[in-house]
Amino acid sequence: MKSVFKFIFFLFILLACCLPTVSAQEPLVVAPARQEISVDPGEKASVVLRFFNQSKVPMTGLIKVADFIVDDKIGTPRFLEDANQSSPRFSASQWINLPFDKMTIEPDNKITVAASIDIPKGARPGGRYAAIYFEPSGELSSAPKDNSGKAEMVISSRIAGLLYIRVNGPIQEQGLVSRLFAPSFYEYGPVSVEAEILNRGDYHINPNGSITLTDMFGNRVDEQKLTRLNIFPDATRAYTAALGKKWLVGRFKLQLAATYGEKGQVLSRSIEVWVLPWRVGIIIVLSLIIIFLMGRWLYRNFLAKENLLEEKLEEEEKEINKLKEELKKKEE
Repeated sequence: MKSVFKFIFFLFILLACCLPTVSAQEPLVVAPARQEISVDPGEKASVVLRFFNQSKVPMTGLIKVADFIVDDKIGTPRFLEDANQSSPRFSASQWINLPFDKMTIEPDNKITVAASIDIPKGARPGGRYAAIYFEPSGELSSAPKDNSGKAEMVISSRIAGLLYIRVNGPIQEQGLVSRLFAPSFYEYGPVSVEAEILNRGDYHINPNGSITLTDMFGNRVDEQKLTRLNIFPDATRAYTAALGKKWLVGRFKLQLAATYGEKGQVLSRSIEVWVLPWRVGIIIVLSLIIIFLMGRWLYRNFLAKENLLEEKLEEEEKEINKLKEELKKKEE
């Protein structure tokens, strides 16, 4: 019986491991999530987005256009639904026309939205940033009813497709390392560094580079690549890195070096830090002092014993010589 139970338990575990895992999926998806297009002033363009309803109930809501900006250091877009809040330098929402402003997406279905873009003839070259988003109303009159007879509700946040529109023409590309910080002294590695890159140009940039750690002799100790991230105009992006191993001693140089833009412009900044495991150093120094003192004591003790032995030998030698003289006198 025990063998049978063991076999059944083993079979149950095996079946449990083989069963497919079911992961929760988002009820609403947009594709593509972001698009980059280049247009000339006075030109017309179009973009296509598809909104997928992966839930089991229909979703009804509004489809809108809004400019967006990035005003934090992690690249989170913030919608500006009021066009008056947008900077004319980067606004594009008023150029975008939607075929409709309300739609219902059936369960396990999709709706394609084809939006047209009219670029004014006098549009300034550079980047324009907008989002086309769908915002479910939450109340679905055509949804199936539960046992109480009330319509089901779908709680879903808005979902957006982001548009990066570049108006062709001469643009200014200007990025700088606005911050490179690390504590000036470390007891142990690794060395933690914080960096920030600011974009003062007309179009988003995507710096490609690394942060390196070199010792006082110029030897590279460690290097960490920068994550390729978009930095939008008038926005700052933060980076962090931890370089080197635990045991480091001496003065080290941290340098951020990267290139960006169409012309491969260079970003560079460096700082210096000291790494000194002073507690371990104190223990080592004290240990050396103790070893030195013990050695000196042993050496002095050894010398004292040797001197004492020599004195005894001299006394014995004197006694022997004295005895020899006495023997000679007796023989005479």
